[in-house]
Amino acid sequence: MPDPAEPIDRTALLYLLRRQSEEAIRFAAVFGETHGLHQTDVSALAAIAHGAASGTPLGPAALASTLHLSRPATTALLDRLERAGHVARRPDPDDRRRSVIEMQPAASALAGEFFGPLGAAFGRAIERYTPEQLEVVAAFLRDVTDATISTREALTPRP
Repeated sequence: MPDPAEPIDRTALLYLLRRQSEEAIRFAAVFGETHGLHQTDVSALAAIAHGAASGTPLGPAALASTLHLSRPATTALLDRLERAGHVARRPDPDDRRRSVIEMQPAASALAGEFFGPLGAAFGRAIERYTPEQLEVVAAFLRDVTDATISTREALTPRP
């Protein structure tokens, strides 16, 4: 583990990035285990919540694409989440032939109770940095996220 008192080098930074990614996966896994959800269920709920927060609710096809699932697997996933009361499928207001997936209030509250303390801890960590430092951190996070997406897309087999 890198020593926080030492200047950071590229190898130590990559180690820290990998460690944070692994811890985020573990954190989400604990949420799933606590609430009887598969990892795919947790990923689906996160994608659905992100879509809603960004103003572009997901439909089943978009969720299937996001999670790299077949349509039948996505239907089974949504049936499971709907039976558990976490989501509901509603007609798409822009195209009534399609549906959108809505996170149910109880599921949002459950996620907020679990992930809220992490968000608060992140907020406290962010407060330690100046606006200029945060700009550098934000640029770095955008760059590594874009690198992750482009590498994943390049390595994903096409049907």
